[in-house]
Amino acid sequence: MELKIGTVSLHYELSGEGADSLLFLHGWGGSCASFAPAVRDFASDKRIVNLDFPGFGQSSEPDVPWTVADYRDAVLTLLDTLKITKTDIVAHSFGGRVALMINAERPSLVRRQILTGCAGLTDPDAASKGGAAHALSRLYDNRLSRRLLGEKGVEKIQNVLRSHFGSEDYKNASPLMRETFKRVLAQDLRYCLPEISAPTLLVWGANDTATPLWIGREMEKSISDAALVVFENSGHFAYLEQYARFITIAKNFLNS
Repeated sequence: MELKIGTVSLHYELSGEGADSLLFLHGWGGSCASFAPAVRDFASDKRIVNLDFPGFGQSSEPDVPWTVADYRDAVLTLLDTLKITKTDIVAHSFGGRVALMINAERPSLVRRQILTGCAGLTDPDAASKGGAAHALSRLYDNRLSRRLLGEKGVEKIQNVLRSHFGSEDYKNASPLMRETFKRVLAQDLRYCLPEISAPTLLVWGANDTATPLWIGREMEKSISDAALVVFENSGHFAYLEQYARFITIAKNFLNS
């Protein structure tokens, strides 16, 4: 499905049969495919909204460089169009930045949320470092992921990660998205943390080098109702590297 927001064509997918809504927000360079396993496994519990951020997947690029606030406004416009007034959120990395700003702008919208490898307090160079490569190697060797998702499922996720993350991400971006990338990294979102009232579960990889564990610890301290779960021997894509553990925790938290 497509929603026109100004000059942007926003691609989104609706699925699931539950009464409660669940919004997925992917990381920088990702797409709807980034949460494919979780979308599948929540389909019987939730009404799912899964989108491609402008500039990624099947959504068009904006005509000017965007900030995190622009992405937040696009997501809020989509939710308003769908008449969703309350939703759970699962967000990874850059998607977490957008979730933080949604919480600060409209706290009544968020029922519960899971932020995994959430960005927002990062070093400006963190997104172009080697965390994604480490995560890819771990996912490739994770036999449990292969049993759960099948060879084709793992291959699909690997292709998403290879295509969209790592040191080449900035180099391969269009000039406009490079400028957007710089603006996103320049925004310090610490001010959002005390504004968050929704119960928040923070899921982190102990070996995350893109969004190091200290960020998760800082968020746990600064968000009023937050708990941090650390996945040992995992990196920036901990939710995929230990998917069985992640989906069990996520379902228990969001369905309680």
